[in-house]
Amino acid sequence: MTPQPEHPSGDEKVGRAMTGQLSESQRRYNPLATMACCMGLVPLLYISAGYAELIDLDIRLLIPVLLLGVCAVAVGAVGLKEIKRTGQRGRGQAVAGCVAGAAVFAAMAFSFVYLTVVGFSPAGCGPPDPCW
Repeated sequence: MTPQPEHPSGDEKVGRAMTGQLSESQRRYNPLATMACCMGLVPLLYISAGYAELIDLDIRLLIPVLLLGVCAVAVGAVGLKEIKRTGQRGRGQAVAGCVAGAAVFAAMAFSFVYLTVVGFSPAGCGPPDPCW
């Protein structure tokens, strides 16, 4: 009988992860899942703070925010696929990144439609107040 190595190689780790032989502490979080979660939540918090009027939304930052949300969905999907293949941890993070990225896209689409239909009038450029 051949002795089992103390530290398995990469291929053996994948095989053990697929069969559930690795302990919970040996399975690491997938870095793509963590990245997707951050890439989705940061722009979502930025847009939420702008809608709540806690900060002024800078129009120059909205395109990068939208791209960051789209990238969060893409990286989250790749992370989910990798987690399924390797048995790593972080499925919830990858799903959260995908959902947050989709929410950023939906909020931007809603804002675009709203501003197209209602129109945009910066403060002080609207019609005069009839009460004056």
